[in-house]
This record gives sequence, structure tokens and C-alpha cells, in this order.
Amino acid sequence: MLEIGAFPFLIKKEALQVMIITNTSGKSWILPKGHPEEDLNKPQVAKLETYEEAGIKGVIFDKKLRKEFKREEGGTLVIYPLIIKDILDNWPEESKRQRRLLPIKEAQALVTKKEHSHALAYFSSDELLKKLSEAYLCIGN
Repeated sequence: MLEIGAFPFLIKKEALQVMIITNTSGKSWILPKGHPEEDLNKPQVAKLETYEEAGIKGVIFDKKLRKEFKREEGGTLVIYPLIIKDILDNWPEESKRQRRLLPIKEAQALVTKKEHSHALAYFSSDELLKKLSEAYLCIGN
């Protein structure tokens, strides 16, 4: 089974921060993700899920930086980097989920699913941090 998600981030005080959310049971911290939708391409699904689940509007700036991860339950999780442009006060799933904007190391300590942990490690590598920082300076706030 394919799932599509986002690595929603911003740079605050020169440090990369990522938004993580709880699953609907509230027991696990994860990245926003969902299933393919017939009318949307993968980056559009990632943006939609980030809006619905985390209350974030943002920009996927480079589709080539997406990364695929094998899911523990089988299937694949595709994650796109998404620059946070706006964090909404109200969003569709606010009653079902909590969200936290954290430095990436703190987020890594909270996520419980292996593929989400691997995604955080991938996007926090020195090479990717440089690309994300450059993109944020150009596109971000």
C-alpha cells in the first residue's frame, strides 16, 4: 500500500524545525500522510494531507528531493519536503490530532514509526539540510 506525506519544516533562529502530529488515536507522533487520491498527483496529496492533518499551508519546492521509505506494515511511504508558509489556528482534523513544531532532533526522539524516523534522519542529513536551508531562504518567510 502506498502512502504519501510531507516533511513540513521552517527555519527558526537558524535551526530547522519540523511539524509532527499525533495519529488519530493520539498514541504516536508521525509526519502528516495519507493515501493517493484519484484527482491529485503525489505532491498535491502531500500538501492536502498536511493541511487537513496539521493545519499547515506550504510549498513543495523540489519534487526530486522526495524520498521513498519501506513501511513496517508493508508498502511504501513517499515523503516530500514542504516549506511551511502558514500555520492555521483552525484546520479540518484539529479535534483528532495534536501538533508540535520542534527542532528536528526533538521530533526524532518522539516519532515511533521506523519509516517516519528514517524520513527525519534523511531530511536532517548535512546535504539535505543545506538544500532545505537554501530553499527556505528563497521561498520561505
